[in-house]
Amino acid sequence: MSHSTSGLAAAESAKRRLPPISVLKFGGTSVKSMARIQHVAEIVKERLKHGKVLVVVSAMGDTTDYLLKLAHQCTKNPDQRELDSLLSTGEHISITLLAMMLKTMEVSARSVTAYQLGIFTESVHTKARILDIKTENLADAFETCDALVVAGFQGVTANGDITTLGRGGSDTTAVALAAASGAKYCDIYTDVDGIYTSDPNKIPKARLLDRISYGEVVEMARLGAQVIHPRAVELARQYGVILRVRNTFKPEHEGTSIDGGEDMEIYRSISGVATDKDQACVAIMDVPDQPGIAARIVEALAKKAIVIDMIMQAFHPTAGLNNITFTVASTDLPQTIKILEELKSEMGAKAVHADEDIAKVSLVGAGMAGQPEIAARLFSTLGNAKINIKMISSSEMKITCVVSRGQADKAAKLIHDAFELEKV
Repeated sequence: MSHSTSGLAAAESAKRRLPPISVLKFGGTSVKSMARIQHVAEIVKERLKHGKVLVVVSAMGDTTDYLLKLAHQCTKNPDQRELDSLLSTGEHISITLLAMMLKTMEVSARSVTAYQLGIFTESVHTKARILDIKTENLADAFETCDALVVAGFQGVTANGDITTLGRGGSDTTAVALAAASGAKYCDIYTDVDGIYTSDPNKIPKARLLDRISYGEVVEMARLGAQVIHPRAVELARQYGVILRVRNTFKPEHEGTSIDGGEDMEIYRSISGVATDKDQACVAIMDVPDQPGIAARIVEALAKKAIVIDMIMQAFHPTAGLNNITFTVASTDLPQTIKILEELKSEMGAKAVHADEDIAKVSLVGAGMAGQPEIAARLFSTLGNAKINIKMISSSEMKITCVVSRGQADKAAKLIHDAFELEKV
């Protein structure tokens, strides 16, 4: 988020006018029915005993998927501006219903869209990033209500066009509003107790973590963990907002706290195993070994907001040539292939290949650096199980193996057992 120099003083003045605020975010499963909306309203009313409450809400249940289906019934390639306008209506419904429910409980509540509140984004549709939030509007709203119900996932451009923030966008909205309002905490309510060492639905022995660092959660989220979006965690780290992932249906449970871990030593090497099956691998073959080739590829994809990962430039037996391989989200594969096919002739490359039968299985932990035995145990675990590793990527906090999609769940369970993560 940024402010112009002229608007900075006004924003700071507005922030000083803001009372202490609790920021709560409820996902789609938490508001998928009227009974659940009533339950959320009860949580909000209870939190009002401690001061004003800002509530960020997602669309009800599978509403966004339903709206996407309607759009694709109109056309195979919906106009991105119109698609954002359509998708944003899901949150409009849920915030209005929650505000109505709160008012029946004699709570002074008000629903607002991103347009009404002033959540400004860049002019990119379906994956926009927040640039600014009108803090003055927040301060004004809380002068007339106790509970402000805000539509997550959406923003508005300087020209007044509606945008959406992409997958997990409501988490990002909540954290951005917590930062803008000066809140210390942002509670992310979902349908699980918090963050586990792995997906408890697939690995029953997975253990709930009571505390984890921003960095570890960013890695786990980027590598397939679905509890919270990495953009939201990065934003929380930037502004020092402590996140608490909690279960809507166990409101007394403290869940998992996500913070910088400044006051603790690294007390565990490994924190979890993450799996991401929504991936595809793309390779452009026999690319001339010349300066600037990789930049041309990455820049062309970046213009379409395609995020690439695990990029690898491999040695080629023919002198002066390379193969460049990387992974992208499955949904970005068709557009990625189209872009690379256009670049192929320009760069003198031979062919473009894609492999959709892949998944990422990753081991994540803040204490992995300087411990080569961790990688050795990981690779031997998969090798002994006859699970072939197609690609490997590593950093100080994670080791990612690309395997066949059908073997991903088995690989994750074997790794979880090998490192005894149920005991961390």
